[in-house]
Amino acid sequence: MLAHWDRVMNANYKKVRERCRKGIPPSVRPRAWLFLCGGKLLLEQSKTLYKELILREGDARWVDDIRKDLHRQFPFHEMFVDQAGHGQRDLFQVLKAYSILNESVGYCQAQAPVAAFLLMHMPAEEAFWCLVSICDKYLTGYYSQGMVYFCIL
Repeated sequence: MLAHWDRVMNANYKKVRERCRKGIPPSVRPRAWLFLCGGKLLLEQSKTLYKELILREGDARWVDDIRKDLHRQFPFHEMFVDQAGHGQRDLFQVLKAYSILNESVGYCQAQAPVAAFLLMHMPAEEAFWCLVSICDKYLTGYYSQGMVYFCIL
């Protein structure tokens, strides 16, 4: 089904919806999430963008806030226990890249647990594109600067 995603979604949307409601098997869940949220399409449209974004400095204010929040995300999960480990490094890069990509939003604390959860299930680049799709397509305005209860000012 995932190999022919566009065709399946166009021809059998109801079938996909039914299968999702019955539960996506854990073995394909990360790949399915990437397709379902639209992250796969974004990844294919901008194949090198994530790699370019993680090389940029980023806004010092957002970078500082992101660093302060890294240890708070699933602190007892093996992936995020070590401050110098790949989990916190990947989380920093995903959040910094998003803050650069969407400068009008920047970074909000509520993005970190979403990004961390995605990283527990998929590589950083895929997690980034899922986060972009979730924030910009499904939660538009939720992470905006006007949401003072969710944003770090």
